[in-house]
Amino acid sequence: MSKAKTAAALRKLAELYRRMDAAYAKSAAILELSCSGCADSCCETVFRHHTYVEWAGLWAGLTALPGPQLDAVREAAGDWVRRHQNPVLPGVRPRVPCPLCEESPEGLRCGLYHMRPMVCRLHGVPNVLLRPGRGTAAFPGCDRAQALGKTCEPALLDRTPLLTELARLEMDLVGRERMGKLPRVDLTIAEMILLGPPKI
Repeated sequence: MSKAKTAAALRKLAELYRRMDAAYAKSAAILELSCSGCADSCCETVFRHHTYVEWAGLWAGLTALPGPQLDAVREAAGDWVRRHQNPVLPGVRPRVPCPLCEESPEGLRCGLYHMRPMVCRLHGVPNVLLRPGRGTAAFPGCDRAQALGKTCEPALLDRTPLLTELARLEMDLVGRERMGKLPRVDLTIAEMILLGPPKI
């Protein structure tokens, strides 16, 4: 994987992330949805991520961190994985903040906010995904969004064009001929951190 190819893919990813943020903000404004004071922090929710390009983007952000901060993130990632592999109560998923989280006066916040993956960016608002030949998948949003009782049509975020563009970037980075040969990505942020940058 050439540096120039990776850099080009990550520039496009940054632009796609800006469009995701704008789409989220528009839907959240219609719902009057805010994360402020939410007791059910999505920073403690287990999300899985599925693209090499987002994995590479995460590591582009991580390598820009000062050494001691990166070491602390790696240590937090190891702790996150251990606590999920060995929960105190068997069968009960522990509430452990993402290794990228930092404490702030408002609560937890992402320490790599500009490079957080798609799932983290779009979680919360009601959204739909059009799946060719399989119909439409609808997601009601987080508990707070549902409690607002305003899951109206204008507030629905259509993930389809955003996910389509993400798949295109994945193809650009990995290459069509290698898409079916590389292992499928199905990782948490903690696992991406511990595994290091993707080997493409």
